[in-house]
Amino acid sequence: MSKQPNLKEMFQEWNDLNSKAQESMGQFDFSNIKKIRESQKIIEDAIYEILKENAPEDIKKIIPEDCGEMEVGYDTEGNKFYFVMMDPEYEDEEEIELIAITIDINKTISMIKDFSIEE
Repeated sequence: MSKQPNLKEMFQEWNDLNSKAQESMGQFDFSNIKKIRESQKIIEDAIYEILKENAPEDIKKIIPEDCGEMEVGYDTEGNKFYFVMMDPEYEDEEEIELIAITIDINKTISMIKDFSIEE
């Protein structure tokens, strides 16, 4: 029997790697940062696959096949992963609008229109 992916563990592992990347950044250890980001990318891809499998149809219609060029973020307080992309409704416009597709540890998926990245 295969083990089901545990989002909580995946989120924690990604966050631990993120902390290590920040430490390496402070030490200007760019080769280690590259290795860490490769590990994070594997986790991001796995989380994105779970998102795609569980997304409602309206979200499935607009998300890309893979998360390649999407910006990825993690909200540690809300235990949510964010996959940020340009809103396809505005792709022919000069103005760029962003949407974020989120997934939490319970596989709850939602879409945030007019998403803005907080500084």
